Amino acid sequence: MSNEAITLKGIKDGIMVVLDAEMPIEKEIELIGAKLKEVLDFLVAEGSKIVIAGRKVGGIDRIRLEQAVMQVVPEYVSVEYEGNDTFSAIRSRKNEKSQFYHGTLRSGQSIQSASNLIVVGDVNPGAELIAVGNIVVVGCLRGIVHAGCNGDKDAIVAAVRMSPSQIRIADIITRPPDGEVSDGWIPEIAYIKDGNIYIDDYLSKK
Repeated sequence: MSNEAITLKGIKDGIMVVLDAEMPIEKEIELIGAKLKEVLDFLVAEGSKIVIAGRKVGGIDRIRLEQAVMQVVPEYVSVEYEGNDTFSAIRSRKNEKSQFYHGTLRSGQSIQSASNLIVVGDVNPGAELIAVGNIVVVGCLRGIVHAGCNGDKDAIVAAVRMSPSQIRIADIITRPPDGEVSDGWIPEIAYIKDGNIYIDDYLSKK
């Protein structure tokens, strides 16, 4: 094994990406996109694939790794773990059922969804929601949210009371000004327009 965070090897029908289990996963997620850009010429045929090897990646790190890969490779390229453990998240949220969660999310809790995510309850500061599609909170949103985590800039975040510590849609991030708290229980929606995230009353978005 080299001392690089990521090693690329040619395989039948594609590329094997070998992660170094001794390296911080955050570093590998940061570097994998640039590494794959070096070998895109080997992924020109339908049926091409990328195989992730070297370490198991789960939870939020798995979603972030997948997001970094899918931002670079063509849509026809499949992505698998060594042993044919295929990535669970999907490029498009079309025709995908929504995932529901009932209950309050407390600090330190995290939910990741490969489709739309609907939380019926409050999301407290320090809790985190990540979804390939839209995120809707039927309650007070005070935690961190990332909608459209695979790059979908049409994704939205909606909440009955919108007071998040951070909103991210695709690759755009915003934070409310310090001390700003939503007045009352007024449903609001966050969306991307002209490269920025806007938050409006739910019924005002055209």
